[in-house]
Amino acid sequence: MSKEKKTIEELIEVAILPEEEQPYEVATNWVWSKLGVVVVFYSGSAFPKAYQGNEDKEISFYKVGSLKEVDSKFFLNKSKDTIDEDVRKKLKAKLIPRNTILFAKIGEAIRLNRRALIGEEACIDNNIMGINAKEVILETKFLFYWSLMQDFYQYSQATAVPSIRKSTLEEVPFPLPPINEQKRIAEKVERLLSKIEEAKQLIEEAKGTFELRRAAILDKAFHGELTRKWREENQCDKLEPIEQSGNLGPFKLPHGWEWKKLGEIGELQRGKSKHRPRNDPKLFGGEYPFIQTGDVARSSDYVEDFSQTLSEFGYNQSKLFPIGTVCITIAANIADTAILKFPCCFPDSVVGFVPFEEIVSSEFVHYYISTIKNDLEHYAPATAQKNINLKILNEVLVPVPSLREHEVIMDKIKNLLDKEYEASQYLFLENSIELLKQSILSKAFRGELGTNDPSEENAIELLKEVLREQVK
Repeated sequence: MSKEKKTIEELIEVAILPEEEQPYEVATNWVWSKLGVVVVFYSGSAFPKAYQGNEDKEISFYKVGSLKEVDSKFFLNKSKDTIDEDVRKKLKAKLIPRNTILFAKIGEAIRLNRRALIGEEACIDNNIMGINAKEVILETKFLFYWSLMQDFYQYSQATAVPSIRKSTLEEVPFPLPPINEQKRIAEKVERLLSKIEEAKQLIEEAKGTFELRRAAILDKAFHGELTRKWREENQCDKLEPIEQSGNLGPFKLPHGWEWKKLGEIGELQRGKSKHRPRNDPKLFGGEYPFIQTGDVARSSDYVEDFSQTLSEFGYNQSKLFPIGTVCITIAANIADTAILKFPCCFPDSVVGFVPFEEIVSSEFVHYYISTIKNDLEHYAPATAQKNINLKILNEVLVPVPSLREHEVIMDKIKNLLDKEYEASQYLFLENSIELLKQSILSKAFRGELGTNDPSEENAIELLKEVLREQVK
């Protein structure tokens, strides 16, 4: 037995993953190897701030922030940060070949799991790691799609600042098919993911259309156009208009309507959070539901759940608002609204509006404020933390119809809830699409896309070809 052949056998033994360590079964002409066998690793260099933001030099360099600029195909073609050859040599920065896959290797950015392919020879900074397919053995797109289903954060070191070591990634199991099968898989995955992207765009368009339609219907509702026919049928237009001297609003109202200040049709009170610091642990953990501005912003029309509660101590320095309160944010996200489905406390960054039910309903005010949200934002002073106050809200003018017409308007508006349900189905579908994407990738790297040809040469021959180069 020749020394070369023996050496290759020894290398093959190291390159192939022992059967007991293989994550799952693959096709008979595939082989389980290790990432370090099939890719070349690249590390970056430090780039002082003096060289960042230059866009007119010939060599791009990429940093963690660059990964946010990736397009829908995960491609980076030109960086906003560039250097010239003299600077590259001065910094001893390596040139990384095109088709290298980039990802964060240090810090919380690892959790974001972003990936990018670079379409040019470039440099990378020292917070990024790159991997490139060994040409003889591995197709770039096959490697890239494999990387999309990897959570590299799981391989980071458990320290105060998470980091990924090359030596750790080198040992990551890698399913290696014959080279032609890699090409077929990459082509099929690309086609399927392209269709998924098209579906996501259609969903976004549908959601946008729904939002426009909702806004148009609400606008018509509060201008009286939605109930014009009802007024004609009930001879409401024959009524004398209500005197509005000194209380003129931003647009003309139908007969029988009048402008009223928000403070005249209900009670406005700020939430309470007297204790400091606001995050004192003794404030929380009891039986009293507690929400903040973010909870209101994330709600659709109603606040239906909560993730935080106040203790007895926290409740005693706060205030409990009743079911049906309209929550109005006055800081951060200005004039987001939602209606409480349960008694709840909230901080002074949220105002609670409890309507006089003989005049208007909570839903009426909630929907109306959504139509004037942008106007209210204009009242916020230009400070670092934008906010509006109780005085501004008390003076907000609301178009108030008769109670009879109010009920008709609300019936018509509530038909939108069917569309709300439709929109929630779009959101559910978005989640399903993401799961479908992961399913496609999972099947691809198990050889379950129906592309494998069992008569093709075993992938172990690819390994041997690469390893022969190492023993020459």
